[in-house]
Amino acid sequence: MNDQQGARDTEFLDLELSQMLLAEGQRIAKDVALELMRDAIRERLAERLGDRLRAIGRLAADELASDVEANLEIEARIAQRQAARGDVHERLGQVLTEKKKKKGG
Repeated sequence: MNDQQGARDTEFLDLELSQMLLAEGQRIAKDVALELMRDAIRERLAERLGDRLRAIGRLAADELASDVEANLEIEARIAQRQAARGDVHERLGQVLTEKKKKKGG
């Protein structure tokens, strides 16, 4: 038997498992207590201020939606302008070619 490895075929043993489970259970219990408090706070706020808070939330959402829509429209216009500007060299080449034809023709 090796002191560092323990007895043969006992690697599955975790002699501190009960202590670890108790500590984890205590941590989880605190998390659950906080969740219950959050639920109670949510219920009370909804009861007292629900309609007003929902109205404020809708207003905030509408403002954000309007900002997003405006930004998307601006981005689309910029993209259209960049696309139109992108073929300016091709159009310039056509103009120069036409001028040469008129001079030479």
